[in-house]
Amino acid sequence: MQHIDNPFSLAGKVAIVTGASRGIGAAISRQLGELGAHVVMADLLDEVEATAKRLSSDGLSAEAQRIDVTSTASVNDLAQRISQKHGRVDIAIANAGISYEAETAMHSDEEWSRVMAVNLDGVFRTVRAIGNIMLEQGGGSIVAISSIAGVKAVRPELHAGYDVAKAGVAHLCRVVGVEWAKRNVRVNAVGPGYTNTPMLQQVGIERPEVMARWIDDIPMGRLLEPAEVAAAVAFLASDAASGITGHVLMADAGYSAA
Repeated sequence: MQHIDNPFSLAGKVAIVTGASRGIGAAISRQLGELGAHVVMADLLDEVEATAKRLSSDGLSAEAQRIDVTSTASVNDLAQRISQKHGRVDIAIANAGISYEAETAMHSDEEWSRVMAVNLDGVFRTVRAIGNIMLEQGGGSIVAISSIAGVKAVRPELHAGYDVAKAGVAHLCRVVGVEWAKRNVRVNAVGPGYTNTPMLQQVGIERPEVMARWIDDIPMGRLLEPAEVAAAVAFLASDAASGITGHVLMADAGYSAA
C-alpha cells in the first residue's frame, strides 16, 4: 500500500449520497465536502436543491440530483450519468430511508412492502449500480446506513419492517464486503443511534415520554448530533479505513452495547 499523507482526506474524490436533502444525509454530504470530495446529493425530494445550494454557498463542491431508490432504472441512470460526467465514482453512501409506527399484529402488507422497497431494496439497488462502476474502475468505498434497530430490539417504538430492513442492510454489507474484498471495493455500514434530527425533535414535542425513555436508555444520556454520524461515515469512506470491509460501525452513544 502506498504512503498517504492524509488518509482522511477525500480531495479529488467523487461521492454520491442518497437521501441527502435533510438530517443525517445532509450532514454526511457536508462532511464529505469539507474533506474535499465533490458531493452528488441525490434525493426524491425537491428540498435537495436548496440543501446543495447551501453547501455550495459555503464553498463546498456539491450538486443536486433526483433519484428514486425504489426504481432500478432511476438508480442505474444516476450512477451512469455521474460516472460519465465526472469520469468515476469513488464513494457511495446509501442513506435513503423512511420510518413509520405500527404494531406488528396490525402491520399491513402495504406498509411492509413500502419500507422494504426503500430501506432494503433501495440500498441493494444503490450498492449494485454504483458497485458495478467501482468494480470496473478498480476500486471504491460504499457505506450504507443501518441502525441500532438493525442489531437489537428498540423500545418503545414499534416498526418491525423498519427493523428487519435495517438488519438486512447490515448483513448485505457484510456479505458484499467480503465478496468484493479482493477487487478493492470496500462495503461497510454505519448503525446510527437516536439522532437529533427534525423528525426526532418532533417526537420530543409530541411524545415527550418517548424521548425521555430514549435518553434514559442511552449510556451517554443524550441524542447524537448528525455530524457525529457523518464523521463515522466519512471515516469508513476514506483511505483511513482501507483495511476495513464487511464491518458495521455503531455510532450510537453506547446504546447497542448496553
